[in-house]
Amino acid sequence: MPNNNVQLEYAQIDKVATELNHAVVAINPQLMGLKNSVIVLLNDGLFLQQTSPAMQHAYEQFTAQLTSIVSKIEDFAKQFTSIKTQIDDMDRTMAAQIKGDGNK
Repeated sequence: MPNNNVQLEYAQIDKVATELNHAVVAINPQLMGLKNSVIVLLNDGLFLQQTSPAMQHAYEQFTAQLTSIVSKIEDFAKQFTSIKTQIDDMDRTMAAQIKGDGNK
């Protein structure tokens, strides 16, 4: 942990944001693949007239919830990138104001 109050490592921020975005791209298709496997199982390999449809419905809801949660990972990536951008913009603005004020 840094000893100073503010520290931004732009490359590290970008790397983590990219990793988070890639995770969503990788995980959500896996969840859909698993859902399809469960549906096939409940229709062919583990069929019980009343239980299988109930399990399928429950698993579909579970998958929808997981997909929604996993998609929230992108929100963190956006927040990290936004913080970096806002701090960089503020730094540039302040430097420009200081340089402008020094010329007067």
